[in-house]
Amino acid sequence: MTNIEMLHEVDLDLVKAVVKICDENDLIYYMSGGTLLGAVRHKGFIPWDDDVDLAMPRDDYEAFLKIAPGLLPKNLKIVNYRTDPQYQYYITRVRDTDTKVEEVRINNSSRYTNASIDIFPLDGTPNNFLIRKLYFFRVMTHRALMSLCYKDSIDRSRKRSKKEQIFLFIMEKLPIEKIFDPYKEKCKIDKLMRRHRVDKSDNIGCLMGAYRTNQIVPKAYFGNGSMYTFESLTLRGPELYDNYLKQMYGDYMKLPPEDSRKVHFKIVEIRGKSVD
Repeated sequence: MTNIEMLHEVDLDLVKAVVKICDENDLIYYMSGGTLLGAVRHKGFIPWDDDVDLAMPRDDYEAFLKIAPGLLPKNLKIVNYRTDPQYQYYITRVRDTDTKVEEVRINNSSRYTNASIDIFPLDGTPNNFLIRKLYFFRVMTHRALMSLCYKDSIDRSRKRSKKEQIFLFIMEKLPIEKIFDPYKEKCKIDKLMRRHRVDKSDNIGCLMGAYRTNQIVPKAYFGNGSMYTFESLTLRGPELYDNYLKQMYGDYMKLPPEDSRKVHFKIVEIRGKSVD
């Protein structure tokens, strides 16, 4: 079994545990991003992808964070910026503490962590077009400041526009981490995103994903959800998957070039045993 196949098995166990809690407590979840793409295009994991993205409407997300610590198996742990002020991201991860992995894009000591899956809150956005654009700008500004406080964790291999490359080059020269507190930036992001309820918004999503504003889609795309095959599981995803995936990926059934097929994590230890 290859390293990524071992990681897929661990990820599936994490998904089963999370979905079990959602199903037993009437909490809504959806596959999102590359996980939905994998379900549609591969009936499971994208072969070179090594993470899982789930999204929950804000109320369900908060309910999950409240009850899950007492319901998850003892080796699974919820971590986010609220549980650990030193945690680098805004989103929540459910970690398997029995499995150690290396996050290959990080170049400091924090690159060693546990196998995990990502859980995003789904929030609404302003219905007015201009106000929504201003909202995007405010959230993304705080996101940029948060990320620049962790310069060693910035994904150098990611394709960026010339404008973004210039901005990043300039900002990396500044002592952002001495001026801004990343924890406070996460709190500001949270406060902004909570303002707009899903049930009162035409467009919903989470700006903290890799595709940023492209992950804000018409609420109708999610609908009541549909069930899709994902490896040995059947998981919920957006009802209008074609519209959702086209907005994020364009021609999503076309495989990307081999040099764009990035691996994020590598297992180094499972239950105390090293993995070559």
